[in-house]
Amino acid sequence: MNCKYCQSTETVKFGKSQGKQCYFCKTCKHKFVDNDNFVKMRTKSNVIVTSLDLYFEGLSTRKVQRQMAKIFEIKVSQVSIWKWVMKYSALAKEFVDTLTPQLAGQWHIDETMIKCDGDYKWFWEMIDNETKFMVATHLSGERTIKEALSILNQAKERASERPNKIMTDGLWAYEKAFKKTFYSRYKADKVELVRRVGIRTRETNNVVERLHGTLKDRLKPMRGLKSKETAQTFLDGWFVFYNFLRPHQSLKGDTPAKISGVNIEVENWKFMIQKATKLQTVNSV
Repeated sequence: MNCKYCQSTETVKFGKSQGKQCYFCKTCKHKFVDNDNFVKMRTKSNVIVTSLDLYFEGLSTRKVQRQMAKIFEIKVSQVSIWKWVMKYSALAKEFVDTLTPQLAGQWHIDETMIKCDGDYKWFWEMIDNETKFMVATHLSGERTIKEALSILNQAKERASERPNKIMTDGLWAYEKAFKKTFYSRYKADKVELVRRVGIRTRETNNVVERLHGTLKDRLKPMRGLKSKETAQTFLDGWFVFYNFLRPHQSLKGDTPAKISGVNIEVENWKFMIQKATKLQTVNSV
């Protein structure tokens, strides 16, 4: 019996609770019940996993609720589904932030407007051209040098190597933020900045524009995000889903994580949650 918290096999029987066998983990010192539930959850893991998958594939919480009734013949509230999205998006993002992708080196960055708390915010996205890995995201109320610096620094910290080229539109903030983040006098560390790329030029930003379109297709059923805090958590979940769980046609059915060499054997939300729970447990011990 593997521990629910740290996946250790060093477990022993520890009495029963409501007729179900309990175990004690010698590694992390946690007690748990022998069932198919995630840590501290009463709902079966397959119900939660299916709900998360359907939600990030594009269904509203109301439609996910209906599908749970059809598939599992159980009643699940829309509030519960949303809480699962918030909880496991944050948990999974914390885990994937510890992983380092091997990127091809040509990054595209652009910003788009999304509705949040009755107003519009700027959502910045950066994607690696070849692996289609979403390198970094950022939510802001303005398009300033400070905001551009935020996403460039995030990308720099996540990648294993400096990029060869960064493609942007004509936003003035990119050039100054780029110089602060990637400027180098050494030829080996040189990063090229390509600005004002357009549809009529040889090099375009279409790859990140398609990324915007994919996100907005998901946001349509939601009719906007309620607050900046919940919006950020949802977008963290979207980052995890897009990079690690969503197969891409242009990658022949593989995920960006697999193409970029992040080999963590994640097949679905269940594997992701288990690995994230293990990391959280190890860090807290």
